[in-house]
Amino acid sequence: GRRPPLRGMAAAAALVLAVAGCIGGVQGAPLRKGDMQVLKDMLERWAPPGWEGDDPCAWPGVTCGVTRAGILVPSEAAFVKSLSVSNVCPRAEDLGLECVVPPSIGALDLTESLYLAGNGFVGWIPDEISGMTSLKALYLNSNALTGPVPPGLGSLKKLEKLHLNSNFLTGTIPKELGGAAALVQLELQKNELEGTIPAEIGQLTHLTNLDMHGNRLVGYIPVEAGRLSSLHRVDLHGNLLAGEIPPELFGRHMGALMKVDLSDNQLTGPLPYDVCHLQRLVMLRLGGNDLDPPVVECEAPHGHHSDAENRNHCREELRGFCVTVPPYGLHAEL
Repeated sequence: GRRPPLRGMAAAAALVLAVAGCIGGVQGAPLRKGDMQVLKDMLERWAPPGWEGDDPCAWPGVTCGVTRAGILVPSEAAFVKSLSVSNVCPRAEDLGLECVVPPSIGALDLTESLYLAGNGFVGWIPDEISGMTSLKALYLNSNALTGPVPPGLGSLKKLEKLHLNSNFLTGTIPKELGGAAALVQLELQKNELEGTIPAEIGQLTHLTNLDMHGNRLVGYIPVEAGRLSSLHRVDLHGNLLAGEIPPELFGRHMGALMKVDLSDNQLTGPLPYDVCHLQRLVMLRLGGNDLDPPVVECEAPHGHHSDAENRNHCREELRGFCVTVPPYGLHAEL
């Protein structure tokens, strides 16, 4: 649609930027024209407080770096290394601006961190975001974003933290996310996602946090989740997941697991005895399913900073279950 007209301070600031051209930068290096254009686009759309003056690298939330001169880059240039804005939408809406994430953002191909959480953004996550090939951390959580999870996010080979939680995202979890091989944190909870958990999730072998709770996911927990041997926390509660808990999720190789929440689904069958291998477990939630008894659980009663005490508590809760493991139990491990 047509972009709403600029008003007030936003128009004045945009004018300053337009006049300034590429004066701003770092250590005398001019800001790349592409980066400058994206910031100008954001300024026109969001009017973030303090974004004024002729040096965008000095604006609040904008951190710049400098590319070194080389064969392909004849002279040094400044680029946006990280960008962080918060709570811009109420101000933008007061100015009659449309508070969306602009497609031009894909031009920030050297930006490593993008923190746009808690702004109130509406609309879709632009597919062009897959152009941000240097991105290591993407925080779009706690907005009002709709539409699908862009499959192109799976092409971001350096991406370690992907936080899309607490929006209104719909559709399925794209199998292409399995291509983002550097992912350490995948946070998709509290959306309206449907369909199954893709088997390709098993390709994310560096993952420590996997959170998809509070969606409408169906089908089985993929056995491929058992390849995620670096997992510390897995939270799938509050979905429509069915079938048995795959023993692979609790295998001996999953020894880093500390918190598991599979509660409030439609899971059936027995609790795999493999859970007895999880020596670091501090929380296990399985209630609200249709699992065969006995179902054992453990909370973390000693608080978040008392892992040793919580671990001991969990082992005590599991002891009665684990000594029944055929053929001889796991007394030595507990």
